Amino acid sequence: MNEFLETREYSRYRPLQYWTLLAMLTAASSALQILESPLPRLLPWLKPGLANSLALYALIRLSPGFCVGVVFLRTILTGLVLGGLFSPANLLSLAGGLAGALSMWVGFLLFPRRLSLYGISVLGATANNVAQLALVQFLFASGFPLWLHLSLMIWVSIPSGLIVGHMTRELLRRTA
Repeated sequence: MNEFLETREYSRYRPLQYWTLLAMLTAASSALQILESPLPRLLPWLKPGLANSLALYALIRLSPGFCVGVVFLRTILTGLVLGGLFSPANLLSLAGGLAGALSMWVGFLLFPRRLSLYGISVLGATANNVAQLALVQFLFASGFPLWLHLSLMIWVSIPSGLIVGHMTRELLRRTA
């Protein structure tokens, strides 16, 4: 990831370019999330979260605020397109996405030279899963065995984060 740290470009954009880039990243991220939604899954909550690769791209290439903006706008847009705006699934997606974006931001700020792109991505995937499970427990199931599911979700976060990290590395490499 060290080769990408010197390529942060957000300061060179004018306001119209900034908003256009945010819109393009949000649209592409929403398209990935919409395309991923009907895919068959082994378990109901098990999906790679490919849309997070564009949020991680925004964090590395642009700014942390850009990353959070992409996640927030993507969740709203996807909810509108899929017809589930403010549904429980959309709220879970928003909580997980924001927790993932914020944890990637913290990991990026605290360990910019020690935590690789893959490590930041796995950190975000783990925070996403923890936030979603915590919200399910809080809203719907006080007797929900959180720690049992959390132990499984942590192991699911690793390959998911590695896939997203690899996609982000390719995006960074191809747009350098």
